[in-house]
Amino acid sequence: MNPRKPRLVLEPLQKRQMVPKMMVASTLMALPVLELEAHLERVLEENPLLEIREGTMCFGCGTEIPGYPDRCPRCGRYLGRNEEVPVEDVASLGRERGWKEFFFDEILSLAGLREDEKRIVQALFVHLDAEGFLRESTETLAFELRVPPKKVEEVVEKVRRAGFPGFAAQDAVEFLLMQLAELGVGESPQALRRMFREDPDRFAALIRPYRDRLFFSPAQAFESTLGREREDLEEDRSSVYPDAEIVEVAEGEFAVVLVPSFSMQVTLSEAALAFWRKKHRELPERERHFFREKLREAREVLSCLSYRYRTLLRILEYIVEREREFFRRGPSFFVPLTQGEIAGALGMSVSGVCQVLKGKFLRFPDGVVRSVKFFFDASYPVKEAMRAVLLQEDPRHPFSDREIAEKLKAQGICVARRTCTLYREEMGIPPSHLRRRILKVQKKGV
Repeated sequence: MNPRKPRLVLEPLQKRQMVPKMMVASTLMALPVLELEAHLERVLEENPLLEIREGTMCFGCGTEIPGYPDRCPRCGRYLGRNEEVPVEDVASLGRERGWKEFFFDEILSLAGLREDEKRIVQALFVHLDAEGFLRESTETLAFELRVPPKKVEEVVEKVRRAGFPGFAAQDAVEFLLMQLAELGVGESPQALRRMFREDPDRFAALIRPYRDRLFFSPAQAFESTLGREREDLEEDRSSVYPDAEIVEVAEGEFAVVLVPSFSMQVTLSEAALAFWRKKHRELPERERHFFREKLREAREVLSCLSYRYRTLLRILEYIVEREREFFRRGPSFFVPLTQGEIAGALGMSVSGVCQVLKGKFLRFPDGVVRSVKFFFDASYPVKEAMRAVLLQEDPRHPFSDREIAEKLKAQGICVARRTCTLYREEMGIPPSHLRRRILKVQKKGV
């Protein structure tokens, strides 16, 4: 019997591989507008064939337009009102407030502080760390403010009594003990601290029934009342700036306008191209190779930028068309969308739609900047119905989450109590016992 000899068999095999242009397109497609501009600044520094030219580009028909007209002279597409936006308005639009600013505003509105007390609270906020703990002693702060230490302690206590029990806690242990006292645990703070140090097993058993109601830090506790995710409240978060705007061009008629950016004005340098046409035969081979490579890169960048804006415009115009009745007549006409629906309607892949919409924000006709994820939130109509129910409640006897669920069920909206709790937190509405407490504090302030 002859031994089998090894042999080489060639078979066709499909293999996905990203070419340089696909990598450029993938990068430019997903970046939010501010990150895109920062990326293009580096590209412009490295590529002498790219420059910024004044004028407007219509991404509907691809026409380069000198100046800044309201409409494209070729296709008539609305390009935006020809008016300057004050710098202050742009700054306030693009800036996302951190949790400290929300917390500070809440304290000022509910604690009934005098002007000298507000100054102390403001100084305390400066010294809060990212988790909301006060890492400086009251003596140090008092020395900086030129006030007695007792005055600082009185202001801290006043804020805590106003409904912010974890304010200016020194560490996680102190904050935990404050929460337990607020929940009515029968031990004194001193006894609880001693138990925590000397008998941790007993301490763990004591707090076990309250675990779901305890927070690790003041920042986490306050964020939960806002109904916002932690990454949305990081103080060093990048600025949120809209990629596009939905404007009412006529009564009941809406259009999508891409927010002006210098990324729309990047183009090939005519001076560099003229030099190449005139001198390319005289240049050394190394310089000709460099020029060809930079020309290829420049064309790839421009092609990908054009595709980014044309695709984003197509998708947003489809969304606005589907939500036309919502913009005209209100929340009850909102239709939740899916990325699959958009992809099927526009002949794109779902991953392509996801990549284009990733991290994008829109300025709505009411002036509010929202994430494009808003249109994929099926809970929005339910939240609006909840908001209407809460507007009818007696402030002295606010509805519990179970009562809200029952009110919605009477309207034909079947929602579980836990779902109501989740939606209420996402809307930034405190639970019923806190709403009742806020009313009492407001009455005391009056």
